[in-house]
Amino acid sequence: MFPTSQLRATLAVSVVAVACRGAGLGAQVSPSATSIEVPLTPANWRIQTDPPRTPDDTARFETYLGQASLLLPGGIAWAKGIDLRNGTIDADVAANPKGAFFGLAFHVVGPDQFENVFFRPRSAGTIQYSPSWYNMNAWQFYPGSEYTASPDFPADRWVHVRIVLKGLEATVYFDTASTPALVVSNLAQGGTSGTIGFWAVGGGGYISNLRYHVDPASYPLKPTRSLIPGAIATGWSLSQAFDAAKTDPGTYPNMAAIHWQPVTAEREGIVMIGRYRKDPRVYPTDLPPDYPAKPAGLAGTEVVFARTTVAAGRDTVRKMWVGYSDDVVVYLNGRPLYAGRNGRSSREANYYGWFYPWADAVYLPLHRGANDLVLAVSETFGGWGFLCAFDH
Repeated sequence: MFPTSQLRATLAVSVVAVACRGAGLGAQVSPSATSIEVPLTPANWRIQTDPPRTPDDTARFETYLGQASLLLPGGIAWAKGIDLRNGTIDADVAANPKGAFFGLAFHVVGPDQFENVFFRPRSAGTIQYSPSWYNMNAWQFYPGSEYTASPDFPADRWVHVRIVLKGLEATVYFDTASTPALVVSNLAQGGTSGTIGFWAVGGGGYISNLRYHVDPASYPLKPTRSLIPGAIATGWSLSQAFDAAKTDPGTYPNMAAIHWQPVTAEREGIVMIGRYRKDPRVYPTDLPPDYPAKPAGLAGTEVVFARTTVAAGRDTVRKMWVGYSDDVVVYLNGRPLYAGRNGRSSREANYYGWFYPWADAVYLPLHRGANDLVLAVSETFGGWGFLCAFDH
């Protein structure tokens, strides 16, 4: 059970005027709009926590910096009885002095499906958008200014965050700024509705004064991101996940023994394996002694084989770009042609392992007719997927 002796929070959901914590924030919601308070009490929340790192590393409701709050060191907490598609979410957040990452989740369907705007108070890229499926925070697939921002995160005080949701767009206001810190235009869950939550890992942080306002309007749900030129976006199927320590990605699999699941490519042509297979989420306890990281990877790493057919009108050699996370082996017609590493700290000590469509390339010796293209894609944490595109 979560202790509540340190706070006296109302058990009723009350309707109140929007309380703007930062200068200029009132301009983003009509003064006549009302917001609904989400009580920070155990009865109003479901919480799925990560295994605690220390005996004190547990989720709990408590008073922090003078405000009733929820501390979440790791996992996902989501409020009961909310179904929000479009509208505004307001909250105060604060860093846990012992923590690392935490964020506001929305369109939460359950612990394995939600959108997330999270914070790295002590790292580059202070704010980042990332969706989550099957235990995976896919942050490595959402780099750059379209999905990240780097305002200073104040220490030892509450910071106000506002997220305005309109269809596939999420506009994020941070602290006292009157202009958006981040505008995400292609929400990966497709603008579905769901509840509001709080996500954390590595010690997490605090949330307080959580409120939301429902916008009844309808907004377009057509993504603005399209396939990149040359993307191989159709015909892909995935195998089940295998323990990479027992199923060597560098050994061509017994294709007949695999149950193949057809899957759909999404933005740019990415096949997001993490939509279909549970992410292993294995983290290094410390940094390896040398770089790049050794090919053996971490214990618990998993591998999925992906398969499609490439047609060629004649015998030819074509350059194919490969973007992926974390590791890949490329096979053509049963023959291994390329192996690459793109995980966290795999190329240098401070390398994040971001996904880029043009990360690496391989030359495919295609023969006339159908060619069997197979990828072995391994994962530790941070996003599991790949993209293949012919050079143009």
